[in-house]
Amino acid sequence: MGDDKVAEVTDQASLSAINVFVTGQPGVGKSWLVLNAAKKLPQDVIAGFYTVEARNPKTGEKIGFDIETFSGERAPLSRMRKGCGPKVGKYYFALEDFERVVLPLLQPTKGIKLHIVDEVGRMELQSTKFKEALMNLLASPQTAVFGSLPAPRYGHDLPFVEDIKQRADTATLTLTKSNRDTTAQKVESILMNIVGSAAKQQGNDAPVVQVKQQPEPPAVSELSTGSTLLFDPTEFLNIGYCPPEEPELKRMRYSQSLD
Repeated sequence: MGDDKVAEVTDQASLSAINVFVTGQPGVGKSWLVLNAAKKLPQDVIAGFYTVEARNPKTGEKIGFDIETFSGERAPLSRMRKGCGPKVGKYYFALEDFERVVLPLLQPTKGIKLHIVDEVGRMELQSTKFKEALMNLLASPQTAVFGSLPAPRYGHDLPFVEDIKQRADTATLTLTKSNRDTTAQKVESILMNIVGSAAKQQGNDAPVVQVKQQPEPPAVSELSTGSTLLFDPTEFLNIGYCPPEEPELKRMRYSQSLD
């Protein structure tokens, strides 16, 4: 999307809602931009989630990803253990945990003007319920959506992602290392137009969090805030996030392995 389209969207402050996404190659700083922009907004009019790296607290080894919400909750998104859910790349998707935490955040809610979704990625798209809830939210006249989309990989597009990009009520900005600062400014301008009325109503007491500008985006794991874990991290290390099997099931699997 060119700068003219971005300017057009920015000027449409009268719209009741507009959906905004950033896209770009892995590592370019999409999550950094999303979280940095979100923290500059009045926190009581936004809701949503973003992803952070999950690491073994003893060794520092990366073991997957977690979900963090803007209300301070955290839950597993993926782990490396085989058999714990749909496989995406080298990770296994914690489908039930993901839907339990995320689906309530995708419901239009009184007082919430902006829903943040980071990201609409290959892992998240394994959930049919997530896709349905997101499409309903994008079409809702009461709220707007802001988030990130993956770039095509090896020339292959994700049909669901392309459907989002083609929506008339959605602006998509491509992020690169060279345009990171200007894109961040454009995004912040659009978002302030979306939540501006709420900010004006709250006046100077609006709980806006200022984030120090950084020349390079930090690692995703550094974006974690003081969150409330919805699980015991010692139970979800390299062995994965799956609940323990019942003894009878374990014995049956063991017997089958001996046949």
